[in-house]
Amino acid sequence: MGAPIPPVYRVDYERAVTSARDQLGDRAFATTWAEGRAMTPDQALAAKGQTMLPQQVPTEPSSPQPAKSAITYPDGLTTREVEVLRLVAQGLTDAHIAEHLIISPRTVNTHLTSIYSKIQVSSRSGATRYAIEHKLV
Repeated sequence: MGAPIPPVYRVDYERAVTSARDQLGDRAFATTWAEGRAMTPDQALAAKGQTMLPQQVPTEPSSPQPAKSAITYPDGLTTREVEVLRLVAQGLTDAHIAEHLIISPRTVNTHLTSIYSKIQVSSRSGATRYAIEHKLV
């Protein structure tokens, strides 16, 4: 979009870029990055759920990777709900959480409604206490 990344989000942004580059490899990352940069915001949003990664042909036989066990959270919380819960516990507002996760404030509210229901609390302070007690922050 051409907008500068606020300093508070720079570390998370750099971590995400590094992780993507490590997972894809330099060549695939560069190709995918260039494709993304050429998209309009509408095209990027339309492609959000699609897999757009180029297929890589291994140049040498790969050794079997150990299976990663799926992370499970207490009370049926999803990974995204835990992300939202952690940001609530840090004191961020719905608007700041939305900006940080690149979702709408309404989506944040939907996540919070689900979180509150699952963990049986009715306030941000209750959710924060839950996050601390369950070592989610």
